[in-house]
Amino acid sequence: MVARDDCKARGPQLDSQPLPHPTAEISSHHSSTPCTSSPAMARRGKANETEPLLAEQPESRSRCASPVSTIDGHERRNGPQQLSTWHAFAILVGIQIGSGIFASPGQVDSNVPSPGAALVVWLLGGILSWAGAASFAELGAAVPLNGGMQEYLRLIFGDTAAFLMAWIWIMAVKPSSMAIQSIVIAESISSMGATALSPGTMKLVAVLACVLLFLLNSINTKTTLRLSEAFTVVKISAVVLVALCGTVAVCAHFIDPESRLSPSDDWYTRRWFQPRASVSEGRRTEWGDISSWDRWGHYAAAVYASVWAYDGWDNANFVASEIKNPGTSLPKAIKAAMLVVLISYELVNIAFYVILPWDTLSSQNSVAVAAASSLFGWPAGILITILVSLSCAGSISSNVFSVGRLTVAAAQHNYLPHFLSIRGIPADPVGLMSTRAPLLRDDCSDTTRASLSSGGDATAVCDAPLFANALALAITLIYIISGSFRVLLIFVGMAEWVFYVTTVVGLLILRRRERDLERPFRPNVALPVTFVIVGTAIILRSAVFAPLQSGVLAVLLSIGILISKLR
Repeated sequence: MVARDDCKARGPQLDSQPLPHPTAEISSHHSSTPCTSSPAMARRGKANETEPLLAEQPESRSRCASPVSTIDGHERRNGPQQLSTWHAFAILVGIQIGSGIFASPGQVDSNVPSPGAALVVWLLGGILSWAGAASFAELGAAVPLNGGMQEYLRLIFGDTAAFLMAWIWIMAVKPSSMAIQSIVIAESISSMGATALSPGTMKLVAVLACVLLFLLNSINTKTTLRLSEAFTVVKISAVVLVALCGTVAVCAHFIDPESRLSPSDDWYTRRWFQPRASVSEGRRTEWGDISSWDRWGHYAAAVYASVWAYDGWDNANFVASEIKNPGTSLPKAIKAAMLVVLISYELVNIAFYVILPWDTLSSQNSVAVAAASSLFGWPAGILITILVSLSCAGSISSNVFSVGRLTVAAAQHNYLPHFLSIRGIPADPVGLMSTRAPLLRDDCSDTTRASLSSGGDATAVCDAPLFANALALAITLIYIISGSFRVLLIFVGMAEWVFYVTTVVGLLILRRRERDLERPFRPNVALPVTFVIVGTAIILRSAVFAPLQSGVLAVLLSIGILISKLR
């Protein structure tokens, strides 16, 4: 890859307008510091043109990579480096603390024999996600380019693997995740009415919420960042409030065992690891009557539910090239986010088991709303409904941000039509399909902006990837209309972890193949190895436990392979 500091594009107006240095603020003075690459990496780039990301040292790439670069002889446009460690932390927490922690506890509880086992599953999901996040932090620091897993798979395994990841993520994983989050918003609102909303009305509420959030996140990057920061505060507030509710219930019991602020007595009268029957979608499971093989299948489903709640730890890697000093900022953001989320999830789940009767938790999709209503009555339920809805909205907002950038990166590699890589609104949408005209971006100078606006061949009033967002919205609406929460949950987990495990296997391969590649962050090898072993075991067992979801995933992968061969 050859990074360039000048804002060169195909239009002559841009030739004399240099971009700001990526490590400086957007409004800082321009820099023309040349990039350098090591002889070893240069030889590697010449020897194998299919692995261009190794053509220069990551240090020089993170120091002087610009929004315009060349890969495989094709010009690609990355976003300006305007994200700080806090922004990356907000994106990660914004995605992770969302509908998962407020909806997944019921799915976890229904697939384990006891509350204690459920807490162990949540801890295992957090540790497993942390191991994956640490592995991805190494890749993101060494290869700081937008696209995340797409770039890493392309680097290690080639274009077909990268295309399959982009295909599954853009067409299935991200849209179905946002569909689940939209459905949880609708279910939370429905749970507070005198009568539950009809299925059709709930779908309509979910659709309206989804459309509104897509519109808000299609203004520009700075608006999305502000939304992400605001939603992060709301999410943490919701988690803290639920944890406080559990604390209040415990304190109320010790002060007055008959207090109405401690509505359930299961947490102090029953043993936390004592097996009890659980119910999932109307089916009752007697844990003493099932085989070890079936029990492992339930545990695999429970782990998927927990890791889906933690899901999002890889999303900062999708915008790695837009993070200032990614070699240090990205690992810091991932470590801080994972620690905050893991502790928060354990405390929240303990609170749920303190407040709610254990025999009813497995049947709840809006666990937080039920807990607050049980403890403080209807007003508290309304407050938690608002906070849960805003938390889910924050997850959708962060997902829109990351899936848009992933779609842009996929289009830049010709995995998808080129117009999906366009940021902003072009002045000539008719010629969009046949030209790759430069767009106006926030990091270009006022002179460049005026030149393009008055006589250039394209302009943009915002820097959000509008076409990519429109595609994601259309697919998400399809999942909302046709989707089922618990079926989609297992499907999303299975689809994600196939590529998570494959990518971390690639990390181990890259450590052997590119020993001289500079890695600002390098976790102990035990973390990626553990991640691969445990992740593979869960994938294989869940494929047998949920044949419908695994069959659909196999069909999608087959279609992706066919398209990859024909494109």
